[in-house]
Amino acid sequence: MKDMLTRITRRIKKNIIWIIALPVVLGAAGYVLPSKISGTSSFTSEAAIAAGNYDHPLYNNTKEIPLLLTSDAFLKQALPDKTDEERAAVKSKLTVETQSDSLITVSYSGQNKQETESVFQAVIKTFLKNDQDLFEKRAKVVRQSIAALEGETVSADAKVDKERFLYELNNTQLNLKAAGIINSEPMNETAGQGMPPKKKAVLGVLIGIAVAFMFIVIPEFFRESL
Repeated sequence: MKDMLTRITRRIKKNIIWIIALPVVLGAAGYVLPSKISGTSSFTSEAAIAAGNYDHPLYNNTKEIPLLLTSDAFLKQALPDKTDEERAAVKSKLTVETQSDSLITVSYSGQNKQETESVFQAVIKTFLKNDQDLFEKRAKVVRQSIAALEGETVSADAKVDKERFLYELNNTQLNLKAAGIINSEPMNETAGQGMPPKKKAVLGVLIGIAVAFMFIVIPEFFRESL
């Protein structure tokens, strides 16, 4: 063991110049290499949606919509052809944020342009379709209530109440609205940033030290084993 350490020390002294130079050169090379050399592009689709107004506890509540859109049940409906694992991956890249009592933003990011747009559109279209169906059901109930009340014959004493109810129902009908996209951003492409120059420089230095270590030490271990 003592002889091996002596030989290692001798090899270090003999090759000290390049042992020092190698980490410095690799560190400098890592620093000046283009920072995006290993980066990959990502694509993001985003839209702002105004929530509907027809008294639904989930689809009209912008605090609940983020939970709704990222739920397993909703994603299974929106993406029936994907596996559970694929939908879990979608969930991790789907962002739904509440901006106000009536506004949310939905964004989805991925590395494949066509798939990113396909998944994003599937989520948006499913939400809007469900919302439209619920809106139409509510609007139908209100229309039927108005028609029934207008066709009802009441006594003179109840006429005031009838007019008041009709007024309230007509106001409700006027205020009913389905959700809708108010702003849809074009798909944004973000180039990968790769590793920062300082980190690449440190990595270069570490690689240089590792190479020097292998050149100096490993031959001695093989020599001892022979």
